[in-house]
Amino acid sequence: MKLGFSLPNNQGIAHVNDLVTLAVEAESLGYHSVWVSEHLFHATYVASRLGDAPYHEALTILTAVAGATSKVRLGTSVLVLPWHHPVQLAKRVASLDDYSGGRVSLGVGVAQTEDEFENLGVSFTHRGRIADEMLTAMKILWTERYPIFNGKYFNFNDLQFEPKPVQKPYPPLLIGGTSRRAIERVVEHGDGWHTLSQSPQDIAPVVNELRQRKSDTIDVSVRSMTTIMDRSWDRPVEERVTMKGTLEELAAMLQAYEHAGVDEVVLDSHSRDVETNRHILRSFADLNG
Repeated sequence: MKLGFSLPNNQGIAHVNDLVTLAVEAESLGYHSVWVSEHLFHATYVASRLGDAPYHEALTILTAVAGATSKVRLGTSVLVLPWHHPVQLAKRVASLDDYSGGRVSLGVGVAQTEDEFENLGVSFTHRGRIADEMLTAMKILWTERYPIFNGKYFNFNDLQFEPKPVQKPYPPLLIGGTSRRAIERVVEHGDGWHTLSQSPQDIAPVVNELRQRKSDTIDVSVRSMTTIMDRSWDRPVEERVTMKGTLEELAAMLQAYEHAGVDEVVLDSHSRDVETNRHILRSFADLNG
């Protein structure tokens, strides 16, 4: 089982350098990947969680991490596609892929914070259609010297676009979400499915469907809020939607996810405390080693 770690840029950690330090430690402990999240405003549940604390920008953090590491993969969990322009985002991702030596895994989604969409002047109702158009447009930008795209929301033609990503044809596109439309988006556009807080028993049938309809090698990763407990929890590990329990139970959860077809579990401390994050990093490195 591959292990990833969610850097707490979404938890109000004070400084970007603290996030980079955690990423460096994750790499030194053998983690496969580190991930960052995205919100642009303190909207809805973000506001209630953070107050005045910062929510650091996702690709800025990954750029800093890329310069301080050499092996760990750099994931987004997730970038909200409708908040971006495809040309600008495609260029930023391609440049990061070059700088990191081809280590980007691009998790994307559509988000649920309606107030944030309103503040950004983006249609909440059309967010899925905008996301689908962006995915098609970015693939064209990454693979064609003179990309041409004529859509409802975006248009470009007859100008050269560079750089192209190091990874060919482009960085893995990991589609987030659990709705029926999100699963269809995996089939239509994705190289993988990146889900949040799903139990092993709930994930298993979706994995089976995706591997039958898309590819038997499609990548599946789950980001899970993680709490290490001193006492056992009575809920069966197959039904737990978060990584919550004793270390022995959490080892059993990793096995349950693996049995369900999951390739990677991304641990999420849901804490801005640096030492709490380090404790989880080190505990699971020992557990998985």
